[in-house]
Amino acid sequence: MADEWMSPNEAAQLLGVSRATVLRSLSDPDRRLKEWGEPGTGWRHKPLSSRGDYQLRRSAVEAKATGA
Repeated sequence: MADEWMSPNEAAQLLGVSRATVLRSLSDPDRRLKEWGEPGTGWRHKPLSSRGDYQLRRSAVEAKATGA
């Protein structure tokens, strides 16, 4: 389960915030590093996908949701 990735929409639902809030946390490099860690650990960017979207590691989102 640690290798599962989720969309910003799914992360927002789990965290109880808006998709825009999640995307803001990913758009700023300093904030992204602070909140989600290094690329590949808590987040990844899919530049060649149809939307160039971010994905978040499920375990990182769950840890953030529980305050761990």
